[in-house]
Amino acid sequence: MQIRPSILCALGGVALLGACSTVENTGTAVPYGGNPFTYSSSVSSAMQNAEPTSAFGKALKAEYIAYAQREADEWYDYFDADFFAKKAGSVSGDQVPLPEDPANWRFSDEEIAQKRAVRDELLGLLDDGKREEKPDTAAIAQARYDCWVEESEEGWQTELISQCWKDFEAAMAELRAVEPEPMAAAEPVAAAEPRLFTIFFDFDSVEITPVSERVLDAASEQWATSMGDVSIVGHADASGSAAYNLRLSERRAAAALGELTGRGVKGDMVDSDAVGEGDLLIPTPDGVREPRNRRVTISVD
Repeated sequence: MQIRPSILCALGGVALLGACSTVENTGTAVPYGGNPFTYSSSVSSAMQNAEPTSAFGKALKAEYIAYAQREADEWYDYFDADFFAKKAGSVSGDQVPLPEDPANWRFSDEEIAQKRAVRDELLGLLDDGKREEKPDTAAIAQARYDCWVEESEEGWQTELISQCWKDFEAAMAELRAVEPEPMAAAEPVAAAEPRLFTIFFDFDSVEITPVSERVLDAASEQWATSMGDVSIVGHADASGSAAYNLRLSERRAAAALGELTGRGVKGDMVDSDAVGEGDLLIPTPDGVREPRNRRVTISVD
């Protein structure tokens, strides 16, 4: 839910009797905004706008309209219904909007950094030709990412947050997949590539965040499907001594292991390691705090 007007109004007959106060929206709320009174007209405008020229644009517009209608019809959230109806309307001709920047939503700096890492991977795949190669899947990935951001900011529909994330991860797995080269009939079928999951941590912390809980849910579900080996590697950023960061990364790996075994993953099928600040995802000078380096990677065969 974007920062939006706070309505304290009472309606009597056709007259507006109360007084209303507003909080100015920021970020993407400037072009879209959420208004409970303009939802219907926003949906109508979106449907009447110029038809998108690309298969991705058509699929994305349909995804946003469907999500806007669910926000209104199922959850009575007309602010966000109007927001996504207007975003659907911005898909017109050859114009398509980008996935939501979490900085434009009410998240902490740590949550923004974590969600931006997810968004960066999504944008990388979209810009690498996935909009054209797999337009329907790419549209689902972007729409479910936006759903995950919006619902995470509200923070109360936990089942919906989890479902948006699972749908997003499933679409991302399809976008990440490399199409195999045609093989001769006599050649053996190549083994499936391991699935990689990443969870992030707050500074000097081993606490599992709500976002990481959902990633661990997805990792354990993948293991239950494949029953393959699992590899856990703990990491730390470059803030602090190398010795301290190694111990911190070991504790993070142990925390991830405990969460996975608690979800049914067999401990004897898990290999756990820790590298401290020895393998930075984002290279930084020594002593620099970097949220994306405070992580545990989980590989599921």
